[in-house]
Amino acid sequence: MSIQVSGLVHPFIHASCLFPMDVLVQSGNALAICGANGTGKTTFLRLLLNELQPKKGIVKTNENFTYLGVRNGLKPQLKVRQQLLYFMSNQREFPWPEFLDKTYKDLSKGQQRLIALWLALHNSALLVFLDEPFAHLDNYNCSLAHTWMAEQLYLKKSIIFTHHNPEELKNIQPLQVLDLNII
Repeated sequence: MSIQVSGLVHPFIHASCLFPMDVLVQSGNALAICGANGTGKTTFLRLLLNELQPKKGIVKTNENFTYLGVRNGLKPQLKVRQQLLYFMSNQREFPWPEFLDKTYKDLSKGQQRLIALWLALHNSALLVFLDEPFAHLDNYNCSLAHTWMAEQLYLKKSIIFTHHNPEELKNIQPLQVLDLNII
């Protein structure tokens, strides 16, 4: 087990709805928390991260984790090379050597998000939380991000992320979808 949720209720989520009694994300699986703006996707993620306390219910996890929020969390004044040294405990080949000597703030929003997402997925944590991971990415880079996620799932990481449309996630398997639009 990577994370288990039982009977979770919180007043900020979709009229205090009761989540499914058993959400279990095993190693090597992904959970997409989907829904329109305001349905509680980020709130649900914050409950899983223990940033918020539920009104009722239990969240159990047994893994170290990494988290990428809607803000990328990287230092705007540092060069990409410095970010890699700071955030990566293991050395991996970075896919964009042309960005290494650029200052992070000088990259486009899409480039910034892609680098932050790559860092979140390619670190040593076995459980990865991502809030709107595909924000600012074009179709090509969304596809690339889906490929990275599939690779990490194959390596037995668990990925929990928010997204608006579950229909856009068919390339990520194995995937459970918690659709807050229909709860």
